[in-house]
Amino acid sequence: MSDPLPKADVGTPFPPKKQQFFECNVRSRSTPGGPVSILQMSGASVEDVIQQLLKQGFIVVSVKPMKGSRDHLQKALSFGSGAPRGSFFFMKKVSVRELIFFGVQLGTLIKAGIPLLRSLEIVGKGTSNPYFRDVLQRLTKRISEGSSFAVALRECSDVFPWIWVNLVEVGETTGKLPECLEEISRYQEAAARIQGKIITAFFYPGILSLAVTGALTFLMLFIVPKFAAIFAEQNAELPTLTRIVVTISNLLRFQAPLLLLFIFGIAVAFFFLKKNPKSRLLIDHYFLGTPLFGELSLQVAVVRFSRSLGTLLRSGIQILQALEISGRLVENSYLEAHIKQVAQAVKGGQGLGLQLEARKIFPVFMTQLLSTGEETGQMENFLAIIANYYEETVDRFLARLTVLLEPILLIFMGGVIGTVVISMFLPIIELSMGGKL
Repeated sequence: MSDPLPKADVGTPFPPKKQQFFECNVRSRSTPGGPVSILQMSGASVEDVIQQLLKQGFIVVSVKPMKGSRDHLQKALSFGSGAPRGSFFFMKKVSVRELIFFGVQLGTLIKAGIPLLRSLEIVGKGTSNPYFRDVLQRLTKRISEGSSFAVALRECSDVFPWIWVNLVEVGETTGKLPECLEEISRYQEAAARIQGKIITAFFYPGILSLAVTGALTFLMLFIVPKFAAIFAEQNAELPTLTRIVVTISNLLRFQAPLLLLFIFGIAVAFFFLKKNPKSRLLIDHYFLGTPLFGELSLQVAVVRFSRSLGTLLRSGIQILQALEISGRLVENSYLEAHIKQVAQAVKGGQGLGLQLEARKIFPVFMTQLLSTGEETGQMENFLAIIANYYEETVDRFLARLTVLLEPILLIFMGGVIGTVVISMFLPIIELSMGGKL
């Protein structure tokens, strides 16, 4: 599909004179009571930006200058302007937050009646990421050459997840592209929220583990050898604990390449096992049965499955295709395999909730709610209820797990370091009591 650029000036958001960047909260004029969208635009003043937004058919809620926009963002824009397709950027990455803003802004512009090509140009000029701007320029070029939006997105699979391609393709087919873009943005925002909570919960334990591991490595490589040399000079018979610690220290000092090679070999073997479908199925199945982390993984999988399935169904995708996509988004091959079996049963006329419950891969509470949604014809609403409920469950679980992990890690790692320190002082105490020092 290709939208010709309008000849009339619909309000150029980036005039050639010196600009300042603004954050704009707007609503579509066609839906005055709809949600507020955030746009990034530039202009000589607040009044200038308001006039541009009004010409483009928006209801302006607020406009405020972005901090540091005059210098930092202007440099960022000029950095990528005119750069060739293969040019080097400081960071060739597009964050999830940028994709969310892109979906919201593009959907709002298209809903306001602005053609797709023009909307892409407006959003592209408003982004502060030079690499993302280059990607949007490539999208614009491919669409202007006659490709559909979905095909153009598929060629940028390193930036846009494949769920974008599926939903955009549905939006173009049904004529509901703005609605599908909004669904994508809502789904990605929810997925990013749950991922952020998991990262936050394990951030402190991870930092603590790294710090203690560094301290332990320092002790084993530099402190223990000095004590070992002193003990060797005294020809003292070392306690069992001290001999074990000195042996480990010597292994780390003199056999480090072999140890690193061994660890590297395990990592490579695990990588190839994950690539093999059968072994990956066994690993994912085993992981679901591990204490604490298996339960957390299952709850996150329920959130992902419910959220993605509801998003796809609301976007107009048929149930069988939606199940296939949702199964992949669960990111667990064991659950994905069972969801594929469920899809085949649904194809034969079986109920989704009953089939999921029969295979016992998800909690009974979730499958019962899903069956109720099927019976009442409100599956999308019940999927949203399930996703919200289990997201709150994950929040509570992570809060309890964090409180539990911190003291366990402190006690365990304090015990390890304490054991090393005690093992070095035991021979000194024995020598002192024996009167040899």
